[in-house]
Amino acid sequence: MTSELRFVSANGARLGYQAHGEGAGKPAAVFVHGYSGRSTGPDAYPDLLGALAQTFTVYALDLRGHGASASEIEGWSMSAVADDIPAVIEALGLVAPLYIGHSMGGFTGMYSAVRHPGVFSGLCLLATASAAGGGHADPAVGQLMVEHGRNAEVLKAALGPMYVRGGDSSPHIAALGLMDPSVHAAYFAEYPELGILEEVRNIDVPALVLSGALDNVVPLAEQHLTALALPLCKEVTYTTEGHMLPLESGAMTAREIIAFWTHDVAGARR
Repeated sequence: MTSELRFVSANGARLGYQAHGEGAGKPAAVFVHGYSGRSTGPDAYPDLLGALAQTFTVYALDLRGHGASASEIEGWSMSAVADDIPAVIEALGLVAPLYIGHSMGGFTGMYSAVRHPGVFSGLCLLATASAAGGGHADPAVGQLMVEHGRNAEVLKAALGPMYVRGGDSSPHIAALGLMDPSVHAAYFAEYPELGILEEVRNIDVPALVLSGALDNVVPLAEQHLTALALPLCKEVTYTTEGHMLPLESGAMTAREIIAFWTHDVAGARR
């Protein structure tokens, strides 16, 4: 699956994205990668985005500081990243697209919905980072990213256990190599203290929380806590999957998203 790399100016940043499955009359979806990953490029969630493109026009966005947007580091903060997404939606002329986010992309979508009510028609949160914040995270991970974020051998050992089905971590390692260490420092200073659990109780669009019981990055209990806080939430857990389920089981993930869109989001709007 290939698509040309495009750029959009939004919220003071020049952000890279790709559009998959463009077609008249298809609903729009915005996809956002996890922290230290990317949404663009041939190795970025190919099975997931390819399957979703059969139903949606998918706008796969690289957040500031990541991927094709790696040079956009000025003013990096979680709030700036959360505000970028509605600005991109406005710049592209989209109206209430479905939001799909992996890991930190899930948290970013919730934070955007809290700060900009009505911007999405629904939220799909895949192995989502916790709405309660990253207090559960090991501080050593942040230190490793800051000090060794461009050391492929160190990263291979650190990232390997995330892939419970033996998936290839090399695209993730390559994406990490594009990132400025200042982004790691800013993220790991801010996210552990940033909790929006009470705020997400006001999100009034349908949400899907899709988890893997073998997730060794975000505890399953934290993802369940997030699901319980969302007022209109469907929660699905696969006992065979881990944190990288959108990469390792992309077709399965797409199937859940499409069913959610069909029955819970589009169906509710009819």
